[in-house]
Amino acid sequence: MTAKAKWGVDIQREIPDLMRKYKLSREDIASRLGVSMMTIYRWEHGKTIPQSRLTMRELEKLKRELEKK
Repeated sequence: MTAKAKWGVDIQREIPDLMRKYKLSREDIASRLGVSMMTIYRWEHGKTIPQSRLTMRELEKLKRELEKK
C-alpha cells in the first residue's frame, strides 16, 4: 500500500518538495516529525510509509508553518 492510498498524501513527492522548496535536510524534517533520518529516506524512496496518522498530521502542520514564512 502506498502512502497516497493510505493517507491521501504522496509522501514520496512531499518530502523532496519540502526539501527543495524550503532548503531543508532530511535531518531537519526528521527532527520536526520525531523520526529518524533513515525513516525520512525510506519514505522518500517508497521503501516504507508512515504508519501513524499523528505523523501525517505533524507533516501537514510543518507544511503549513513553512508556507506562512
